Amino acid sequence: MSAQLAQRRALGRRGATIQTAGGLASLVPYFFPVPYVVIALRPGPEVVVPEALQWLGIVLSALGVVFSLWSIATLGRHYDLVLEVHEGHELVRRGPYGLVRHPVYTGLGLHFAGVCLSTGNLLLIAGTLLVSYPAFYLRARAEERLLRRQFGAEYEDYAREVPMLVPLP
Repeated sequence: MSAQLAQRRALGRRGATIQTAGGLASLVPYFFPVPYVVIALRPGPEVVVPEALQWLGIVLSALGVVFSLWSIATLGRHYDLVLEVHEGHELVRRGPYGLVRHPVYTGLGLHFAGVCLSTGNLLLIAGTLLVSYPAFYLRARAEERLLRRQFGAEYEDYAREVPMLVPLP
């Protein structure tokens, strides 16, 4: 919900679209609700998770959401669910974008890891590992192609200095 509100607000504050990514990566946002349906309906087997790990999962889940929202707020007018470059687009390197190049996906990945840990739902765990994480990576790669075409050497320098999804050296 916050992402959609940020998207609507940003649309009125930026220039016309120059490039848009299509393909499978453009469909990823339409599947974001699926894990929440699994959480709500709780299909499939669940493993018993000790209470301490459940709480750790809840904390990781909340931190992931906060990190993603911080990333969206930092992008401001550049945030959109559609992969695009628009007139006046700038390469954002501050805040969470100084830690990883795709912090929205990093935050969502942390959020889903926390939810998997807190629920122990094996269907959710399998979906996260086999569908959500690869989809985040696929979408990040599509974004990278757009940004490399738009910013060239400036983006190449950024990519050498800042990791893609995981803030490790």
